[in-house]
Amino acid sequence: MPLFPRVFIPFSAGYLVSYLIRVINAVAGEPIAAEFDLLPGELGFLTSVYFLSFACAQLPNGILMDRFGPRRVQAALLLVGCLGTLAFARAESFAGLGVSRFVMGLGLAACLTAPLTAYRLWFGVERLSMVTGLHMAVGGLGAFLGGAPTDALIRLLGWRGVFDVVAVVLLITAALTFFFVPKRDYPSSPLPVSTLIRELSRILIAKPFWRLCPLSVSVQGIALSVGSLWAGPWLRDAAGVSSQVAAIWMSAIAVALVVGFLLFGWLGQRAAARGLSSERVFLAGSLGFLIVQILMAVLPPQTAAPLWLAYAVFGSVGVTSFVVAARSFPSAMAGRVNTALNFFIFVMAFLIQWLFGEFLDLFPASDGGATAAGYRWMFAILALFQAVTFVPFLLWRRPEA
Repeated sequence: MPLFPRVFIPFSAGYLVSYLIRVINAVAGEPIAAEFDLLPGELGFLTSVYFLSFACAQLPNGILMDRFGPRRVQAALLLVGCLGTLAFARAESFAGLGVSRFVMGLGLAACLTAPLTAYRLWFGVERLSMVTGLHMAVGGLGAFLGGAPTDALIRLLGWRGVFDVVAVVLLITAALTFFFVPKRDYPSSPLPVSTLIRELSRILIAKPFWRLCPLSVSVQGIALSVGSLWAGPWLRDAAGVSSQVAAIWMSAIAVALVVGFLLFGWLGQRAAARGLSSERVFLAGSLGFLIVQILMAVLPPQTAAPLWLAYAVFGSVGVTSFVVAARSFPSAMAGRVNTALNFFIFVMAFLIQWLFGEFLDLFPASDGGATAAGYRWMFAILALFQAVTFVPFLLWRRPEA
């Protein structure tokens, strides 16, 4: 079999499941909240624990990948994710749900960075933009499955049964990654861990990293945290649609996410072919994402509902920042560069997803949800935050290649 499918299929399959679990509470959160009597803030914290565990795992994962290779690290971690998913399906308390979702996140924390590291090693930086776009598009399919298909499966199996199914899929994906991906994906003479840590510290103080990091973190942190959970409650609470209609909307948003990943992957590849920087694509998409958030804050919910499609398209531009980062550091550092950037992204996603729910608790509705005013104020706050993060990207000059 050709090299591309042997590398791409197992890694993208892992990312599909990772993205499904990331967004699943936008639909499964309703029956879970009903069973455990959770407030919006508690549901937000429970869901955001996934991002917290992602953040905790990033820097160790980067060191492990640059020493042992993304194939072995990814396969082992997927087994951890399988165990966490099985535990979540059997949880009997809020604490049990939180701990098992944290373990889930640890196991799936490398489903973006391990593939990006593998693609850089196998395909080179020249093809990275398009391959990354395709990879993210497969993740978007996971988001699609987390909408109407998950809603239908919950009605058939219950939310616990759905997580059992996901656990089986994770086990299969782990085996596929270990046995199907070629074994030449790690250095023949790996560097000592102490050297890898020293090089990681240099990445974390490098000006090119901090020029890119704030804007990348704001765009991806907002897009990940809000789109993966609060789009569903917004549709039910603010726009007033039923749960079934909200689930259909979530699948439509996921399709828009796929379109966005493919679009920005293609634009990045076109820019590279013309000798232009991927930064232009990242900057333009980030500006579009900011405009969409402002519109979400000022327009009536019934009018703003279709903007979720634009939100997904422009929010997907954040992945382009990994391509920008890859051009600023040697390929041997790819795992640590990707995970360092991802660390800050997931810390921000955890904080936003949790605090979004806590903020909504200040605007309670009579049915236990939140009012439209709470959502509009939160979008205004997030838009202001993202606007501030443009400053270092625009003021600091891009380092010479």
